[in-house]
This record gives sequence, C-alpha cells and structure tokens, in this order.
Amino acid sequence: MADILSNEEIDTLLAMFRAGGGANDDEAAPAGTSAPPVTDESVREVDLLKPNRLSRDHMRGLERFFENAAKTISATIADKLRLETRCDCVAVEQMRFGTWLEQLPGPAAIYVTKMEPFRQPVLFTASTSLLYGAVDRILGGSGKVSRVPKDFTAAEYTVADALVGPCLDRIVEALKDVVPLKWTIENRFCNPSMAQILPSQDVVLSIYFQASGNFLLGDMRLMIPFVSLEPLLEKLGKDTVTRLDPGAMQTTVANTVRKVPLDIGVELGSGRIRLKQLLDLEPGDVVPLDARLGAPASISVQGRPKFLGNIGKVGNRFAFQVADVMGKP
Repeated sequence: MADILSNEEIDTLLAMFRAGGGANDDEAAPAGTSAPPVTDESVREVDLLKPNRLSRDHMRGLERFFENAAKTISATIADKLRLETRCDCVAVEQMRFGTWLEQLPGPAAIYVTKMEPFRQPVLFTASTSLLYGAVDRILGGSGKVSRVPKDFTAAEYTVADALVGPCLDRIVEALKDVVPLKWTIENRFCNPSMAQILPSQDVVLSIYFQASGNFLLGDMRLMIPFVSLEPLLEKLGKDTVTRLDPGAMQTTVANTVRKVPLDIGVELGSGRIRLKQLLDLEPGDVVPLDARLGAPASISVQGRPKFLGNIGKVGNRFAFQVADVMGKP
C-alpha cells in the first residue's frame, strides 16, 4: 500500500468497513438467514492519513533532546538580551506538513535552513513580536515595542540573526549525540505562503518552544521532515547512556562510587533496663551489655547489616574483625 491512498482507495476501504468486509469474507451467513443490519454503532472513524511514523520511544527520546535544547536556549537569550528569560519546550509532535503550516501563528519570521546531512530543508520560525523586541534590545533599546512591522528589512534580519544563529547552535548541540549537524540559512521571510517547501501530506516533526521574561513573550518553532530523521530512528529511541554497549560504563561507575562516603556502625551488644532506670540515666552512668571481647557481632552499612565478625581491641581502641559478608551466595 502506498504511503498516501487515493480518494478511490479510501472510499473503497470505508465501504468495506461499513459492509463488514473487514472480517473474513469466506465465512458466509447460513442459508435461510440474513446478515444482521449494520448500525452506526458498528462503524468507527478510521484516520488513514494519521502521521504515526515515530514510535513512543522515538518521541520520548526526541523530547529529552529538545528539553535540553530549551534549557541552553534560555541561557543564550538571557546572555544576548541581558534579560531574565526562560525558554520551555512546550510540545514535540508529528504531523502533516499542511497541518504544521495551518498551526503556524502569525505574524512570524520564517527561516529556511539547510542542516547537513539532512536531505530536506528545515524551517525555524520566531514570532515577530519576540524577534523585533530582541532587535531593539540588541541595538541598545529597552526591547519594549508597541508596533511590530509585518516584515523585516534586510538590516533588521541581520541584527535578528545575532539571536537566531545562537538558538540554532543550541539545537544542533542538543542533537550532536544523534547526528552532527551544520546549519546555514538559505532564506528569510514573513509570508507563510512562501513556506510551502514540502508536499502538504509529508510527515514532519514539530517542536514548539516558548520564550518569556519580563515584557518579552513569544514562541519559536522548528520543523524537521520525517525523511531526514528516518535514517536516525535507531538512535532516536535511546538516550546517551542506553546507546552504549553493556558494561561500557562499569569503570566510570566504579570510580565514582568508590569516592562516596558511607556510615558504618557496629552493635557491641544489648542490655535490659527498666523504664525508670532509663529515665534516670545521667552522664557518667554505665549500662552493662551482654557482649564480651571476642564475641560475635554484626556491622551495618547505611543502617543495613552487611558483615559478621568479632569485637576486639587494637591498642586502647575497640576494633572489629570481619569474619563473613552477609548476603553473599
């Protein structure tokens, strides 16, 4: 079956569903009986164009990458504009390119970028209110703008690149463990009709960032064609650690945990006293224990029994000699 069905094929499939053709056609009704009537309850809507090319594992992996990108973009915007700014990755979705264009808020500055080795161009957009405020801030203004133009001049785009470029850098850095990317901007415009760079039915990945801080508020969106991500599916479903071979982190983990401080304690013995005696205890009082030097005892690590051994002395200090490790097979 082709990726995109024709109208005739869709009508044929829907007719089969309504007529019960989805079941085994060889199982005919017994002679003298009629098939039960098809009611509306037995018919359900089937989305034959649902873009489900990326699995849940792939989507979870991509969400992790772009959430990390959002954190670094926050720091980048704050540094460039000298403002307290926060950037969040609001959504990572797969959809048809036509749907992505319909959801594109306006007005927005649209950047057509080439990210090698991706085969298809990638679109990056930023709301003009956010970008124009950034331009004003970079040029020494307050960043508060009351009127936003429908389009930018070439000079304004050049200034805006001082913010857009580092944001693209952060996105590329977030994906470097999956694929090394090198971006270049091929075109910029504010007219959404010029953004029809792919067939409307092509599946794309949509990433939605939202930036906010003081008076600054706007969104940034990234569109990556599925055909560019398809060769990377094996890596996208795993994070940096799970992509490693089994045992690859053993030395690193061992060197790390060896430096972790632990509390150990030895139970020297036990004793029984009355509650009145316990309440009357004062500094200097002696509580007799039922243990002697050389008697068996246990040692606890982080509050859990771990070793068995004997109590002894080294010079003027008590000591514990390990005799066995508890829990060993």
